[in-house]
Amino acid sequence: MNVEGNTPLRSNRRSEEMPVDETYLPPRKVVHPSEQGKWTSIFYLSLLWIFIILVIGLTVWGIKYYS
Repeated sequence: MNVEGNTPLRSNRRSEEMPVDETYLPPRKVVHPSEQGKWTSIFYLSLLWIFIILVIGLTVWGIKYYS
């Protein structure tokens, strides 16, 4: 009994079942990449600078008015 002749390979079956789409579009994520990483780094840098400015401001205020 010839088993190979009766059942096609999986790769052959897939190409026969699914027609080739000539109007293929890439996924939306590829066309419009997310800027989430960019905004996250800007957010954390701004928090860092606000904290630094707050510490310096409170230190100057404390030295000026309570020394």
